[in-house]
Parts: sequence; C-alpha cells; structure tokens
Amino acid sequence: MSFSKRCKKEVLKKEPINPLAELMCVLDFIGSIRISNSGYKIVFKTYSNTEARYIYNIIKDAYKYSSTFEIKDLNNDDRLFTVIIEESKISEDIMDKSSNFFINNPRDLEDVSFDDIKSFLKTAFVFKGSVNDPQRGYNLEISSNDENSADLLKKSMEIFELNPKVNVKKDSYVVYLKDSDKISDFLAIIEANKSLFELENVRAMRSIRNDINRQTNFDKANIDRTVNASLKQVDAINYLIKQNEFQKLSDDMIEIGNLRLENPYASIEELGAMVKPAMSKSKVNYRLQKFIKMAEDL
Repeated sequence: MSFSKRCKKEVLKKEPINPLAELMCVLDFIGSIRISNSGYKIVFKTYSNTEARYIYNIIKDAYKYSSTFEIKDLNNDDRLFTVIIEESKISEDIMDKSSNFFINNPRDLEDVSFDDIKSFLKTAFVFKGSVNDPQRGYNLEISSNDENSADLLKKSMEIFELNPKVNVKKDSYVVYLKDSDKISDFLAIIEANKSLFELENVRAMRSIRNDINRQTNFDKANIDRTVNASLKQVDAINYLIKQNEFQKLSDDMIEIGNLRLENPYASIEELGAMVKPAMSKSKVNYRLQKFIKMAEDL
C-alpha cells in the first residue's frame, strides 16, 4: 500500500474532527441527491470500503442515524459501496446546513472555526488529494475542477501558514505543497500522526545521510589538498637536490626536507612531531613553503 493510501486510511479510521462539517464536505465531493415521492435521499458512492465505512460513521455521529449500506460486486472484480440516507428529514437538514456552510457560502475565513477548516482540508485530501512517499521526494497536492474551489483550498491552507502554490492544468487546478516542513504541518492539521511520524523519520535519516556526505566530502577535499601540497613540496625538494642547492641549506631545513621525502603523505603536524625537539605546525609549514619558493626562483 502506498504512503498516500496509508495516510488516507489512517485519518479515515480516526475520530472525526467535526462529524457534521466533514459530512457536508463529503457531500460536496462525492455526494448526490435523489428525489422521490417520499422526499429527498442523499447518496454516496465509492469503490473504497474504508471510505464507505467512514461516511456511514460520520452520519451516525452527526445524526444518531444508521444509513443504508449497500455493496455491489462489479465485473472487473471491484466493489461499489453505496451509503444512502433514506430519511428525508435528515437529508433536507443536511442540504440546508450545507447551503450555509462556508465551502458553499463564501465568507471571510477569519469568521470560520478552525475545526470546520480542518474538516474541509482533511476530506479534500482524502477524496481529491495525494502525497508522495517521502523516500521519493516531498509533494502533497489536492486537485479541483474549478478555480473558486482551488482558491478556497489555497486560502484554507494559508490560514495555517502553509504557503501553498497553485498549478493550472488543462482541466483542473492543483493546490500543492513541496516544502517538507509544510507537508508535516498539513499532516498534523488533519491528525495523520502515524504518517507524520513516518515522514519525520525519513527526514531525520536524510538529514543524517546529508551530514555524513558533507563531512565525507569535506574530509576528502582536505585529504586531496594535503596530498597535492605534499607532492608539490616533494617535487620542490627533489628539484633543489638535483640543482645541488639542497645541501647548502641549514640543518633544520635539511632535516624537514628529508622527513618530507621519507613521509610524503604525512601531515604538517605529524612532520613537526618527528623533529627533535618537536617543531610547531607554523614553523614546519614555513620551511616547506620555502622549498617551493626556492624551486620556483631557480
């Protein structure tokens, strides 16, 4: 099961943030209205048993009513799950409340409760969204068929400072997050705690790997610089020997020169420790640089 499906399954099995608010959002996403002689019926159809059970439960939580639950086997081995509110009075009450709910009745989101906005973001993600497996990168997106709905999604996310972006495709608008911090915040908002922990665990491991790689690259660069400098010093000393200039130098210069020839990959600090008495790094480095300067002058 993909990370996105696990995340959706997790939030659908948790206690709803606000059963009635979530019910009105689901009605907007996948619900339909049937009119009969007995009045109105609200119908929800889905190919997911988890989604159908969730819808059944939020109806029960909001109205203490057990809706009709139907299962139909299809030719392609799929199953169609249908949840029906047969009670006309309940259907009419939901429709009435839905018409005044903020997703259908535009208003300043500052006047809408956080729980209602969270319910909207949660159900939008479940029925219209997806999130990448964090092992493969960071991307959370929710699609919408019209600009107004996309704008509402964007503004709802901005209430929680998620800073979403909108990508306009041929037939849809996609509201998305690519910042891993913001995706973590979104998962916290919809109470997908297990998925949040999984994402944070991947982020931590990536951070550790990146730190190790940076340190490894830094160490390698230092080693490369040390080796290159050492070989340059060896070449300079050998050139001075060839030109019969090396033997004319002071005893301490000759001692350092011979130690470098014998230990071409030793660090300056290690060379200093080999001298009796020990010599500081700055003094060793001064003498080694002097070999190079003399060779260049010649």
